[in-house]
Amino acid sequence: MTGKSSVGTMLKSLVPISHLNQGKAAKIISSLGPDDVKIIVKNNEPMAAIIPISRFSELIEAEEMMKELHHD
Repeated sequence: MTGKSSVGTMLKSLVPISHLNQGKAAKIISSLGPDDVKIIVKNNEPMAAIIPISRFSELIEAEEMMKELHHD
């Protein structure tokens, strides 16, 4: 991935919190692809992330595996 495309991808992932307040949440969520992430920003600061549930499940599984490795 080139520098331009990674910056472009990052910029496309940013969503002002005002969009959620304007009733655009359903559109934002339905636009997510399986590997997409939307970063919610408030006053130009990242506040939260919206990810597909499949990706969330993968993160939870990875966290559980790391915990198991740490306790061995």
